[in-house]
Amino acid sequence: MRIRSHTIRVLTAAVLMAGGLAAATTASATAAPATAQSCYGSAKSYATDSYNQWPAFPSGWAYATSNCADINVKPSSGTNVRTCFATSSGSYYCNAYRWIAGGTWGLAATDVKDGTKFHLQFDRYSSGLVAY
Repeated sequence: MRIRSHTIRVLTAAVLMAGGLAAATTASATAAPATAQSCYGSAKSYATDSYNQWPAFPSGWAYATSNCADINVKPSSGTNVRTCFATSSGSYYCNAYRWIAGGTWGLAATDVKDGTKFHLQFDRYSSGLVAY
């Protein structure tokens, strides 16, 4: 009788532990999409100006937010885009152009610090969504 009750207790503990591990795995797996959703959920519509820039040139600058770690662009049709960053001296520098296919999210810049002043340059007229 003692062996049976001990076995039942061990099996019950194993089942409870397995259930807890499954719940923890499920919670971890759903955390990443929630983060991406909050970034893309904050996306704004954009349309380039006559200089193929966004925000509008010459005074247009956007500021990176805590919503996203990167600058993400979802153009309506495929385009090359690069990000230009303002420096404290008043000048700016740009990264290399990156191709982003139409209707898909792509990275215009990665690991951008919150509050960083930037604008986007495209190789043609473009409209779509931008999340930053």
